[in-house]
Amino acid sequence: MIHSPESTEGLRNRTTITVVVPEDAGNALGSIVLRQLPNPDQWDWGRLEPRLYLGDYSLRGKGTIGLASAVVSEAEEDLTIQFNPAIEPGQTVNVVFRGFNPQASIYQWSTELRADGEDPIRYLGPTLRLAVYEQDPFR
Repeated sequence: MIHSPESTEGLRNRTTITVVVPEDAGNALGSIVLRQLPNPDQWDWGRLEPRLYLGDYSLRGKGTIGLASAVVSEAEEDLTIQFNPAIEPGQTVNVVFRGFNPQASIYQWSTELRADGEDPIRYLGPTLRLAVYEQDPFR
């Protein structure tokens, strides 16, 4: 799942990616890759290191720095999030990014979930979707 409490273009956001690792997963979750589907603008993941917290999504969940690292590809289409340590089966992980909302549009990402370890098993996840709206001139 993906959450962003602020959905107006140009405003600061707290984009949170939530992944539930099933109890019967068999392997820990080592990383996830988000590939932004074609759009005129790229999502702003921010410049700060992501924060991570375990448990259900919380609007004000802060998390801890250093438990996840994030790398955006040169073309700014792929975001790879690496967990250290890996997320064990039965846990829910939330990764929080701070940036600014791009121009108004619908933003979508394909997801790939990778098990922990060398030459990991890769699973295709759901398509994530966020809407960003134009600023209201009467606000």
